[in-house]
Amino acid sequence: MAQPKIKLSQMSVASTIKSTDNLMIVQDGVNKVSTISNLLKNLNSNDNIRINPAQLAVDFSVASKNDANALHLNSSTDKVGIGTSSPQSKFHVNGNAQIGSDVSDGVLVQSTETLTYTSSDQTNGSTKIVSPLRAGTLIVCNTGVNGLFSMSAGANGQLKSIILNTIDVGKTATITLVGAGFNTITLDTVGKSILLQYFSSTSKWYVVGGNGYMTSTI
Repeated sequence: MAQPKIKLSQMSVASTIKSTDNLMIVQDGVNKVSTISNLLKNLNSNDNIRINPAQLAVDFSVASKNDANALHLNSSTDKVGIGTSSPQSKFHVNGNAQIGSDVSDGVLVQSTETLTYTSSDQTNGSTKIVSPLRAGTLIVCNTGVNGLFSMSAGANGQLKSIILNTIDVGKTATITLVGAGFNTITLDTVGKSILLQYFSSTSKWYVVGGNGYMTSTI
């Protein structure tokens, strides 16, 4: 028995589209079927492609394998986030951003870190690793503790500040550097700091500023 004919407007509405859903296409004059996934994978147009041209209050997100918000546009604030669903400015990168072909000649924009060295670290002879690719490091040494830290080479032209935030009188925070004209920085009073810059041509950190720091080669 032949199926009754119905209009397109009489069909059930698919409110959610899956990548495996089929649709009919006409290819070289022949009726064929393809999936939504194939359609999007092979999307190509000589026209401008616009997302949300009606400017509706709908956020737009692109996810990667490990980041649900690899790219996120907050439509209500007109702010774009990389790695964040809550961008705080017109363009907000949550993490390191790079301009340039690689880390040897790029300009890095980094966040900061706070490193806390505890009595347990001292007991175990541990060394805290200072991130060379963060713009600033705030050092905290818990009561009665000498802090041991180390830092490797940086990116070409990179500026790096290290500031001592907490330490007892008579105690020190010692940072061992890899690739420097000296190999040890000592900070012993709250507020003491050092500003370094790295040059890949010499593979060294250079002191360009600071307050009350001590350097030595041991």
